[in-house]
Amino acid sequence: MGKADFLRELLIDNNNYFAPYYSKNFGSAYLNDSLDILKNIRDDCVNLILTSPPFALTRKKEYGNKSADEYVEWFLEFAKEFRRILVEDGSLVIDLGGAYLPGRPVRSIYQFELLVRMCKELKFNLAQEFYHYNPARLPAPAEWVNVKRIRVKDSVNVVWWL
Repeated sequence: MGKADFLRELLIDNNNYFAPYYSKNFGSAYLNDSLDILKNIRDDCVNLILTSPPFALTRKKEYGNKSADEYVEWFLEFAKEFRRILVEDGSLVIDLGGAYLPGRPVRSIYQFELLVRMCKELKFNLAQEFYHYNPARLPAPAEWVNVKRIRVKDSVNVVWWL
């Protein structure tokens, strides 16, 4: 076990060990279903979880992103595990992009539905919110931004510190 193989120390059962796919002195990468790994981590042992999960996009991507209608339930499975493994004063930081409703120039509110449910059902607390500004993002959705010109380019993600 190298210095970077910290996951072994966090696992409930070392017999169900997930080996690093790639390791260096200051970190490791694991190639596996992240929910499977999360479910095998001991309770109350992580101080910080920083994530930028796949967003709820209108068009399906090769990696299998969820639609806005499916997203909240899908992400709550991860959030339950995050809550369980975080220490009492631990933090969860989420960078989450928005989405437009299919065929309409209006935004989905899936992000806010997720935030409310995480706070009410899983007892997360919103410590602070930030906005990640990315001016290099492509103008999207093209139909509303470039063609009809009824919306401006979306270049901001919400970042929640819970």
